[in-house]
Amino acid sequence: MWFLNINNRAERLLKKSGLFDEAFYIANNQDIKEMGINPVRHFLKCGGFEGRKPCAEFDPVYYLRRNSDVKLAGMNPLLHYILCGEKEGRWPSSQFDPDYYKNNNPDIGTSGMGPLCHYKNIGKGEGRLPCSNNSQDLCNGRTSSIEEYEEDLLLKLDGQLIKPIAFYLPQYHPIPENDAWWGKGFTEWTNVSKARPLFQGHHQPRLPGELGFYDLRVPEIMKRQIELAKTHGVYGFCFYHYWFAGKRLLERPVNLFFEKSEWVFPFCLCWANENWTRRWDGMEKEILIAQEYSPEDDLAFIRDIEKYVRDVRYIKVSGKPLIILYNAQVLPNAGETARCWRDYCRKVGIGEIFLAIVQTFGAQDPRPFGFDAAIEFPPHTLFQPKDVQCDLAQLDPAFEGRVHAYSELALSYPPLPQDFLLFKGITLAWDNTARRGKDAYILADCSPKGYQEWLENLFEQTIEHHQPEHRFVFINAWNEWAEGTHLEPDRKYGYAYLNATTRALQKFCRQ
Repeated sequence: MWFLNINNRAERLLKKSGLFDEAFYIANNQDIKEMGINPVRHFLKCGGFEGRKPCAEFDPVYYLRRNSDVKLAGMNPLLHYILCGEKEGRWPSSQFDPDYYKNNNPDIGTSGMGPLCHYKNIGKGEGRLPCSNNSQDLCNGRTSSIEEYEEDLLLKLDGQLIKPIAFYLPQYHPIPENDAWWGKGFTEWTNVSKARPLFQGHHQPRLPGELGFYDLRVPEIMKRQIELAKTHGVYGFCFYHYWFAGKRLLERPVNLFFEKSEWVFPFCLCWANENWTRRWDGMEKEILIAQEYSPEDDLAFIRDIEKYVRDVRYIKVSGKPLIILYNAQVLPNAGETARCWRDYCRKVGIGEIFLAIVQTFGAQDPRPFGFDAAIEFPPHTLFQPKDVQCDLAQLDPAFEGRVHAYSELALSYPPLPQDFLLFKGITLAWDNTARRGKDAYILADCSPKGYQEWLENLFEQTIEHHQPEHRFVFINAWNEWAEGTHLEPDRKYGYAYLNATTRALQKFCRQ
């Protein structure tokens, strides 16, 4: 009886949605007509999984291919679209762009219909366009080599390839050092799961969606992360690389990626050259493991990462492998470090390399450090918007942190400089309550919509001012859960931030 009730509810939802065309379904499936089967029940039970269309405007094959989470869940594609896919901005077919249709037909808001239902039952007959001429799936994830992967993107972006790179945190598996410092079995999830809200509406704790509280020792996790990134237009990952005078920490995920040559996805490394401290800020006196610098260490470092840099998947700028330094200011002689790395790579046959600093702790211009470019890294470094704590309801009286407006932060970063090369950066949100507790730094009014608008602005600047070989934009981050900024799906927003990334890219596809 329970199963029958679920089916009855599903049938009612399909009929009420206006997206199941019974006459269309019967006309295009003669076997159903001949056997006298109830068309709605047939579609729910098997037709949707067989790729049979419920109407001309919804494509089950496309929807399941484009949304592998739905396929893995074993859910009927149209039922999923009705219940949550439409709200999340997912495309029902390769020929219907929900955002385009809503933006170009503002009158549908008074109709009480969703965009697809309106187009099917009204807009199509009136000759309204379902999408712009450029609408298509950005990255199908089916390419077998880096060359094919980039060529596929170039075709879809009409030669104006924008390369969004997401910073990737590897701290999702236990290591002996973290066991000793924080307790047996510690990972990033330990902090994430214990965070608590500090004011009314505060989004804490931030709980993962599809991937759950994963362990990066499991290969299937990273494989799925790559699938999600590729199918939503993320160009590659930038793995944080933890090196302490010859000692490496959290190296297992990047080593797993390196060994899986069949994972066709670009990557690069960012040396996260901070001290590890009790307060997670790299500056506290209580140091757990410190950085040490010397000419000998410069050489040891570049030798250590050589095998990664030689990988065919390693990200290049103008044909040169990209090596990123997180905190340039702490190097005793950054120019000598850069010279050492360049000389070594020339000597061993790698050739020229491309060095970039991250704009953290006041560093802005790469040239004094002997580097080639800088990477913007919100919310670091620049103007901080006014504190908005007074606008928060039921703020914890013990709170000693800061709360700023995301919308203002997005406007505070200046245009691209004219005198040095800067790759624009963005943060999806920021909230390090999981790490800092009542001393947290929080960005309020974050949303997928605000992120998409900021990202579109960065893409526009990048295309306007940079040559194709320099069209990189850095996203903070793929999985910084304890700092509240993650493209990975969570329980509140689902795939909304990933979808926003795709939609931002689609605005710059072929016109």
